[in-house]
Amino acid sequence: MKLGIFIAIVSLTACGPANRGGNGGGTDASGGSNGGSGSNMGSGSGSDNFNVYAHSDTVLYVVDVQAKTLNTVGPFNAPNSDVITDLAVAPDNTIYVISNTAIYTASATDGHVTKIGSLAACGSKGVALTTTPDGKIWTGDFMGTICQIDTTQSPPAVLAPISMTSGMALSGDFVAVSNGTVFGTAYKKSDAANAGTNLDNVLVKLDIPTGTVTQIGATGYPKLFGVAFAAGQVFGFTHDGTGHVVTIDPNTGVGTLFGTFMDPSTHQGISFAGAGVSSLVPIIE
Repeated sequence: MKLGIFIAIVSLTACGPANRGGNGGGTDASGGSNGGSGSNMGSGSGSDNFNVYAHSDTVLYVVDVQAKTLNTVGPFNAPNSDVITDLAVAPDNTIYVISNTAIYTASATDGHVTKIGSLAACGSKGVALTTTPDGKIWTGDFMGTICQIDTTQSPPAVLAPISMTSGMALSGDFVAVSNGTVFGTAYKKSDAANAGTNLDNVLVKLDIPTGTVTQIGATGYPKLFGVAFAAGQVFGFTHDGTGHVVTIDPNTGVGTLFGTFMDPSTHQGISFAGAGVSSLVPIIE
């Protein structure tokens, strides 16, 4: 769902995208500089500069796209060790994150979260989050349901569900850009676990008010749980333990490895759980 183009980097088992929780990310990463703040780092592209964030289950990151360096913003420190499943950035730069049962804001300075309220389920458990340029907040589950979250109410209300068309569901995330286009990574619900589009997620465009899905093309990558946008490309963040981040051509859907980011304490790839960028990010930069 910003001051400088950043990417904060963001496993399914059994039923494909159904199992998103439980894998903690590292508190730092190799393959780039460490210890930077999400509010002060990165490099611009033209006159429109936006931070792109991503996260593990427990830690918020930011990455300089041009330098391909990952930096830790900080741990969410969610109450009761609540697992964060996705992130979005509003037009006013507020960072929202969700768990299966709550919505929070997250600090761009140190990552800590502040609870806004509890959430009813949107279909099954929520795994995707985005804002749109009009400031609305939308969530999605892993079985093809999307819902608006109304934060003007207290507690926030999950509005009537909308079903995605074409027998598809989000594999992990969606992201809106300034012209209203919403990109998502998706899979076909009819495909078996660890087969078909569960192993080769599809880039789609999604008309949120109707749920209409337009398939762009196969990415060549599985378990893309985080999606952001920068420099005219969609970025996908994997939750398969490889630490892979890919750029995705918005016209063809073809994915290309952007970088691999490791947890220095375990020397394993970070399992990214979500990503986001301001919905004011331009589709052409």
